[in-house]
Amino acid sequence: MTGQARRDVVRLMETFRSLFYTPIYVAVAGGFLLREGLDVFFSTAPAGQSGIDILRRGGADILQTGVSRSLMALDQGHQDAPVHIAEINQRDGFFLVSRRPAEGWQWKALEGATLAPVGFTPVPWTTLRAALVRHGVSLERVRLVQGLPMQEALERYRNGSADYIHLPSPQAQQLVSDGEGHIVAAIGPELGHLCYSSFAVTPDYLQRRGEVLQRFVNGFYACQRWLAAAGPEAVAGLVAPFFPGVTRPVLEASIRRYKGQDTWATGPLIREDGYNAMRDILIDGGLVRGRHPYERVVRPELALKATGA
Repeated sequence: MTGQARRDVVRLMETFRSLFYTPIYVAVAGGFLLREGLDVFFSTAPAGQSGIDILRRGGADILQTGVSRSLMALDQGHQDAPVHIAEINQRDGFFLVSRRPAEGWQWKALEGATLAPVGFTPVPWTTLRAALVRHGVSLERVRLVQGLPMQEALERYRNGSADYIHLPSPQAQQLVSDGEGHIVAAIGPELGHLCYSSFAVTPDYLQRRGEVLQRFVNGFYACQRWLAAAGPEAVAGLVAPFFPGVTRPVLEASIRRYKGQDTWATGPLIREDGYNAMRDILIDGGLVRGRHPYERVVRPELALKATGA
């Protein structure tokens, strides 16, 4: 702990359980937040409920989410839209998995094929759409099965109703390990640096509990430095309790792939270029209307202080 004698309770919520969010699990299980004097109550947003709504109602203090949620709230006129204080994922963490082998695969192969993009939020489809457009894929020629929750999308794929499925790991890696699929594309490297996931708080909580949030960001930065240096085996050892039904080889392979793609931010600062890139993809995809500036959504001061920048 960085000099504080007292302890504070922080209610931290994730929107969805995925290895994509490994930095959160490492921060919690690795004791990085505990050493900052924070007793973390960690939870996952209940299925069918909006994490942003829970945050705004006071049901959580800090939420893992995307800048998309704040941008959409601003579009709707909510001047108290959550602000984002630290970056978790600096790239998209979803994959295209094909029933057929990947050798010689081209993006145009999606034309005329049936694709099931997991639909628990609209953002993964929006970034996938951006990748399709960049590769000249005719969206009208892709047969989409949209709006499916994870389990239903997997069932459709497994029973042969879809040629491709779009999902994160460990699910993508599990299909590969089970011999049921081949990863033909990773969306992260296609789109480069994006502020994909970050920690958000209400403006009121930031004003009232700024010192607590500073310790949170300090601890998360220590976690990020450890994660950047650690091997897949060590990381898997920390996150395994969060994925009781996933084997260690699948965890390690998923983590190795995510690390190799620079998926996880190595520092908490949300850069303006990553924010702008994500915002513009959301606008192009029709999910967001307003070109809301960086300063309206991001509060970088905690990350700057944590890193000594």
